[in-house]
Amino acid sequence: MPRSSTIPADLLSCFYEGISQPHRFAQGLQCLAEWLDCDRVSLHLWDRRGHWGSLAQATQEAGKWTLLANDGEPPEPLLRALVAKFEPGQWKRLERLQPLPIADGATLSASSMLVGQIVFSTRMPLPQAEALLSLHLKSSDWPDRSSRLVLATDACRLLRPALEPIVRLKQLSRQCAAMSAMLNGIRIPMLLLDAALRPLAANAPARALFSLSARSSRGRMSVALPGLPASQFAQLVERACAARACGGVIEFSVAREPGPTHLFILPVAIASVAGSEAAALVVALAQGSGLMSVPAQQVLQHVYRLTPAEARLAQMILEGQSPGRAAAALQVSVSTIRTQLSSVLKKTGAQCQSDLVRRLLPLQFLNYISHRG
Repeated sequence: MPRSSTIPADLLSCFYEGISQPHRFAQGLQCLAEWLDCDRVSLHLWDRRGHWGSLAQATQEAGKWTLLANDGEPPEPLLRALVAKFEPGQWKRLERLQPLPIADGATLSASSMLVGQIVFSTRMPLPQAEALLSLHLKSSDWPDRSSRLVLATDACRLLRPALEPIVRLKQLSRQCAAMSAMLNGIRIPMLLLDAALRPLAANAPARALFSLSARSSRGRMSVALPGLPASQFAQLVERACAARACGGVIEFSVAREPGPTHLFILPVAIASVAGSEAAALVVALAQGSGLMSVPAQQVLQHVYRLTPAEARLAQMILEGQSPGRAAAALQVSVSTIRTQLSSVLKKTGAQCQSDLVRRLLPLQFLNYISHRG
């Protein structure tokens, strides 16, 4: 039997700290392996759509532990199909596992994944993801196997709450990477922040403007712009990320720009496992640079992926027009306008027309200063 039937406290702390520190998660697997007297414990994690995968494992060789925590591609389809047939919570004895590509381009072969020929694995279904926990043994001599697997099942129940936020973070990271790719095609400085002012995505002009190349000791980019009123900026970003979100505008001077610079803070929603994550998109426009003449409809199309017709309707709603008046002005049916409005609300994260206006009100100011310039 293991030294104790009580789950070690270190095991729990490692797993929960591992939500943001992958190496600590691997240390948790080492703690689990020592507790269950295994030679290796591995955890494969991947999303069901095949967009990403990760592997964490702890291996003991000659009395020394080697830890691994890598992001990469999901497992091969054959392994995913095999695991999908597992009954959740039940342990299966496997003779071999399929290869798993990892971040550096190398591939973990079936032989490298096994210390010996004895592997017990269990499937843990997660929201939009799958996890496969495997216990590796050098020989079939594993005393009190049934009791140890019961203890391992108890550990899985505590492991699951730590895996769910990890999946959520990975899905959010993928969405932010897609947002960065989209923003890079736009020459207007655009920066995506969360409520804690942590940059989630940025295009090249925003990186240059906000000096985002340097990273803090925790690996997070810091937002720095001389002359920017920090407290007001933080307040507007927080309001944009709140449940009752609203946009805002800041005007300030940048030494290298001929006129005032305006930051438009717009609420956005990023799709995730939990539904959506609130974030603030900062659009920087400098008067005199030629970018201030960008129409609000173009920003709506870039930021919220609205069609030209949807962006035109959103602009009319911001100007105070009703769906009926908009239909008459555009010479389309009210039904068409309501269909377009429904799509606009969904894409912007707004609940109703008044919420839409509150979120996008800064764009009215954009039109005003564009016409004034």
